[in-house]
Amino acid sequence: MIHVAVRVRELVSSNIDAMINNATHPAKSLGLLRSEVEETLISLHNELTMTKRQQERTQSHAEKLRTEAETWTAKAKIAVDHGREDLARAALLARDNGMADAAAVQEEAAQLTKDVAELDAAIADLDAKRTDIVARAARLALGSQAVSPGGHAGIGTRDSRTARRLDRIDELERRLDFNESVPAEGSEAAIANADAEIAALSQASAIDAELEAMKAASKKLS
Repeated sequence: MIHVAVRVRELVSSNIDAMINNATHPAKSLGLLRSEVEETLISLHNELTMTKRQQERTQSHAEKLRTEAETWTAKAKIAVDHGREDLARAALLARDNGMADAAAVQEEAAQLTKDVAELDAAIADLDAKRTDIVARAARLALGSQAVSPGGHAGIGTRDSRTARRLDRIDELERRLDFNESVPAEGSEAAIANADAEIAALSQASAIDAELEAMKAASKKLS
């Protein structure tokens, strides 16, 4: 899709007036440009469809993970009621880990939602370019290459927005197609390890406190 994003940028920023003025056969050149735009639109629509499906699957997976994680709290209470603190602790740990997994997947779903919006915007910009090409071709057929009043109004701004959107698409594709992780080295690795250990200690303290609360509640009921 990276090559598609690059092509969209080129098409949206192309100068139709210059092309008409410099072309030996302006009508033919406009026809070729329109074909390229329409082919690129097809590619973008396909990418949009796939991204929407991926977003829906990811969102569904996040909700499933969250629901599964939540069941461990009830299981921990059952274990406490039967005097199995070890099982209760394991259940609470499984719940916390499950919630962390669900949050990570939810973040991915949120990013995909943004990607859908970026693709929608890029398609809208390319549609506007196609409309411009069709209008120029119609005027050319009537023997007029004059630019209609306001014909260039907002083009620079729109192109700038499109460039930013397509940069975002490029970034998305690099993440999906070349998903490389760079391991931390030296002091960065030490900081990462320390942070992970502190997080584990914090989690253990929270679980201890919750277990004590569960045991206290269980004693009151017995």
